[in-house]
Amino acid sequence: MSDRQPTAAGAELPKALASPERFGVVVRPPHYAWDGEHFASDHLVAIERDSVAGLPGRIEVVVEGDFVAVVADSLTAAQDAARNLRLEWRTASGKGHDGSPAMVAETARELANEASSRALPPHRHDYGWPSRLRWGDIPGWVVADCSDHCLTLWVQTLTPEALSQDLMALTGLPAERITLYGASPARASGLGRHCGDDAAMDAALMSRHLGYPVAVWLDAAYDRDRRALGQAQRITLNANVAKSGEITDYHYHQEHASGNIAAVGLWLCGKAPGRRIMTDDRALFSPYAFRKAHHAERRDAQGADPHSEGLAEIQQAFARESFLDEVARDTGQDPLALRLRHLDDARGTELISSVSRRARWGEPPSPTITPPDRLHGRGFAYAQLPDRHQRIPEGVRSAWIADVEVNRVTGEVALTRLVVGQDAGPEVDTSRLQQTLQARVLGSARPLLGHTPAFDEWGDGSESSGSHGGALMETTTPPETGAGSTSLPMPLHEADLSPGVAVIANALFDATGVRFRQPPFTASRVRRALQDPGNPLQGADNGGPARRSGRRWLKVAALTAVASTAAMAWPWKGAIAPIQRPAANLYSAETIERGRLVAAAGDCAACHTAEGGRENAGGRAFETPFGTLYSTNLTPDEGTGIGRWSYAAFERAMRHGIGRDGRHLYPAFPYTAFAKISDADMQALYAYLMAQPAVSAEAPANALSFPFNMRPLLAGWNALYHDPRPFEPSPTQSDLYNRGAYLAEGLGHCSACHTPRNAMGAERRGEHALAGAMVDGWEAPPLNQLSRSPIPWSEAALYDYLRHGGSSLHGVASGPMAPVVAGLGELPEYDVRALAHYVAVQMGAPAGDSDAISAEASALLAAARSGPSDMEEGERLFEGACAACHLDTGTPSFSSAKTSLALNTNLYSEHPDNVIQSILSGTHAEHVPGVGNMPSFADSFSDSQVATLTAYLRARFAPDQAPWQDIASRVATIRQYNNNTPSPHP
Repeated sequence: MSDRQPTAAGAELPKALASPERFGVVVRPPHYAWDGEHFASDHLVAIERDSVAGLPGRIEVVVEGDFVAVVADSLTAAQDAARNLRLEWRTASGKGHDGSPAMVAETARELANEASSRALPPHRHDYGWPSRLRWGDIPGWVVADCSDHCLTLWVQTLTPEALSQDLMALTGLPAERITLYGASPARASGLGRHCGDDAAMDAALMSRHLGYPVAVWLDAAYDRDRRALGQAQRITLNANVAKSGEITDYHYHQEHASGNIAAVGLWLCGKAPGRRIMTDDRALFSPYAFRKAHHAERRDAQGADPHSEGLAEIQQAFARESFLDEVARDTGQDPLALRLRHLDDARGTELISSVSRRARWGEPPSPTITPPDRLHGRGFAYAQLPDRHQRIPEGVRSAWIADVEVNRVTGEVALTRLVVGQDAGPEVDTSRLQQTLQARVLGSARPLLGHTPAFDEWGDGSESSGSHGGALMETTTPPETGAGSTSLPMPLHEADLSPGVAVIANALFDATGVRFRQPPFTASRVRRALQDPGNPLQGADNGGPARRSGRRWLKVAALTAVASTAAMAWPWKGAIAPIQRPAANLYSAETIERGRLVAAAGDCAACHTAEGGRENAGGRAFETPFGTLYSTNLTPDEGTGIGRWSYAAFERAMRHGIGRDGRHLYPAFPYTAFAKISDADMQALYAYLMAQPAVSAEAPANALSFPFNMRPLLAGWNALYHDPRPFEPSPTQSDLYNRGAYLAEGLGHCSACHTPRNAMGAERRGEHALAGAMVDGWEAPPLNQLSRSPIPWSEAALYDYLRHGGSSLHGVASGPMAPVVAGLGELPEYDVRALAHYVAVQMGAPAGDSDAISAEASALLAAARSGPSDMEEGERLFEGACAACHLDTGTPSFSSAKTSLALNTNLYSEHPDNVIQSILSGTHAEHVPGVGNMPSFADSFSDSQVATLTAYLRARFAPDQAPWQDIASRVATIRQYNNNTPSPHP
């Protein structure tokens, strides 16, 4: 990276920001929240700095009030220190906690408001605006340099004025001494703040304390701040509707003049502005003329924030236009006609009429073949703003009509058409404005329909994260938005944005029948609302179905549980009627692509493809203690595959292990894990499989011993060992952990191989989970703290292994793990990082490899330079067959192994099986670029020679481990197994 870089403002980035040498990670209190009026958090009582004193490198702890952060030489070192830092917190009383009286009261108010909205008349609804629309645009660095009585920041922010106000409150510096690089122009989006401002405050706090530049990584982990800051604005509307359809007694009330909530770090360090003192209401303008109308907002005694006026206009239009749309739907009126009826303004009337003619409002859409996973809707919104002299009659009128397309499987929303009319100001290029909004709502920024991380979301922008190492990567180069830039087709401030949020909300309402009363309209919220349309809180970001209270609810729950258990244990299941094979183009390309990722994560092809056979056509043999099983045909062939399976039949098989014909499936098919798959992923997987080429291939008959060939007996097995409930994310864990858990426990079914089984073939639980097991003649090593790796795994090493198929301190993936890693190569980077994080937590592994770990690896390498003196035959075999690749002789070789055998986990295992398998079968690493394959020695070595070489490898490269016993017997057994079982590596 050069010393100076171009910035978004066209200036050059100072060297201190381009190449910071220190990296920081914040440690938030266990509980902190904004409840609409106050900020509350747990308070720091004590900090044990000694808990990070033994970590390698220079670690510094920054504390100010309840703000805590650690700064280190690299991001991984800072993350490791943050994880190890021991803190004591005192719980804050009464406000801001999940389940606190404040939050319970808030939920009760929302339920009451929703219930009252159904009583007509009057009509009453509450609308909200979040404090943060999202965690950011894309992952990236935020760098602060607070020195020489100046503050310089490189930051992703769309609200530079609000951020500058926060930074002035923190530092006491005047605005001219605060420089923001990379900030978008004023009112570039006009839609509100994101967590880039919170990351900027964190970096500024650390740099202010330490006196040198500090870099902070902004990614989805900051979504916790978005959730904690909750709602910044509440707007209440109510009205009566006469029999004639006219609106009367219209009341509009806005809680706050400004919806600006200070950065989290400013609250925690005690420098945020004090509680706002509210005085009398002030009148607000409305373009509509209602009988007995009252429009007001609570006025801030300190005066309105001039930087939030544009946002306030958007909030007002969103609430007002959403409310009118709801009234129109409830009273059976056309939404556009309802507005014209109450618009006493010739210019506005003419504009709306013109826009409606251009958009052909009211005309039925042209007949098209619509896939079953798509919904379409149209919405309207209108606004009138004063001119630059604050004269309302002379101001601009703006009318929008938007069409949206909703993918009912994924919840994704596309803005497919936009018709905009303005009767003042520069001429609006509607097509360019649509492209701009499309980029904002569906591209990397997506403030309206943006991404909220969820456990079953595929890709959240983290693919561009690059390395988290000690230097800023090329992703830190800010996009050029100066002359000649085409990063956005049209600056958003060239058009009145006030109707923008409302028109999309109304189009969504028309498409789905679900009213979202607070942005953003994320895919996860849309999907959740479509799956649970009766939820009275579906408009709230974190809403869930209301719970019944009292013994009646408990009785219902108990009866449901008993009925579910009885149904599961019933041995005879009914068949589900066959259907005609769905057309290959029935589902959208996006849904099929999502299904492809689901299939890759589930490693479907590895088990359902026979050696030399067609993909997913079945026929692969599995040797079990109960006999031989063969995988079935997953292609949409109507005779031998799943071509005549309905989605209901497919889902039943995946969640309950019951085939379409009603027969129980054997749990070698891991439906015990696949039951955890979300509805959206399950539907996408079905769409993907049905869109693949059909292959006629009958699976061989299973060869199981009695009584295991009696499928009805599996009903009792399921009752004892199977939980069909979908995955539930842990509220105490991060989004990254929950995503990793979803992939590992569900789609990835890691426990199917890495957990030992009991006598009935069920996975053992508790301390035995992920404790290692034998599968396909190989040992799947423990993925918990029982790992016997000579060098402890780190999260970074796990990521390298899963993403790239090898780790410099642990070796390459081989055996049954090789196709798993190949499948993971299809997944977004964020997903692989999530898997690595989840496994690292199970292992208790640090974030990165410390200097002490590197020194330990060097010591193991030095100890293995010579072998034991009393094993001459083993040494001769090693020198003849292995040394050329596995010893560093100083001679260049294209086939040299990248990792020494002294670091190989297999040689430290309690069982010699994987070492024997590697010698007999070879290792296949086509998934690892630049790594050659190890050939099979099954035809070169006798059983005795394999046993001798295995014992030598253990003695030389794991000298502190006890010798393996009865190796010759294991060699004979494994050779026989391999001869009777097709290789998993055709």
